[in-house]
Amino acid sequence: MVKIRVPATTANIGPGFDTLGLALNLFQTITVEKAEVGNKEVIWSDTPLVSDADNLVLTALEYALNLKSQNNLGYRLTMLSTEIPISRGLGSSAAAIVAGLYAANYLIDFQFTQQNLIDMATALEGHPDNVTPAILGNMVIASMIDENVVHASIPFPDDLQLAIFVPNFKLSTSVSRKVLPENYTKEQCVHNVSRISFLVHSLLTKDYTHLKIALEDEIHQPYRFPIIEDSEIILTMLKGSDAYGCFLSGAGPTIIAMIPKGLVGFQYTINLNNQPLLHQWQLLTVSTNKSGAIVEFIK
Repeated sequence: MVKIRVPATTANIGPGFDTLGLALNLFQTITVEKAEVGNKEVIWSDTPLVSDADNLVLTALEYALNLKSQNNLGYRLTMLSTEIPISRGLGSSAAAIVAGLYAANYLIDFQFTQQNLIDMATALEGHPDNVTPAILGNMVIASMIDENVVHASIPFPDDLQLAIFVPNFKLSTSVSRKVLPENYTKEQCVHNVSRISFLVHSLLTKDYTHLKIALEDEIHQPYRFPIIEDSEIILTMLKGSDAYGCFLSGAGPTIIAMIPKGLVGFQYTINLNNQPLLHQWQLLTVSTNKSGAIVEFIK
């Protein structure tokens, strides 16, 4: 039997639309053990969050087994816990898909390579910006080039951490994508190229002089923030704080700020209880994950 832990992820990181992703220390955890042929069981350690039909862990597991013509393999899949808020822009679907693929890989005695897992996860998720850091950890640049997932890692600085603002409402990626325009101006494209260049420079050199402008974006955030209630209030609070900068996590609605590690009093500067918010928001301080998905053998 193995325990599999997959980290949450945040995608885009401001200007890196559908390209940048970052792994976070919040986890989807499952166990899987081999069983007799044809005997398949799914167990929840707590109240089921989704049905079997909507369980992406199970979907990905069966997808991978099918690729190897091993659908008859038996297993006992236990959904232990998830710290990742669902449909909040923190890679809950990517983590579930990766967990299912890793479970299948264990059942077939690890026939898939890491690149195989990245390619399969991308095929199921639709794009590689969340699933790749969920597998590799750290910050990852990922793109589909000639039908192949090409990726490179950027070591995220240890002196930065993330302040994550999670609301009590969901926003599906499909809804969030519908508000985006079909075309962009040359000026908007140049804007994002300059910002992502500043972002990569800031993270590699640990010089945060330009980090605030580096997180600016004209491709998706100006269109998505207006459909996220309370976002203007959160952004206004962050502008007056010690945060280096902020960005929309994935398709939203979660908002993330980059802050100095060990910053004292940030939660008091950002007092959510004293704001005219329409919804409840939770503030989490989370470090980045460097390991990616982990498989642990259990006796």
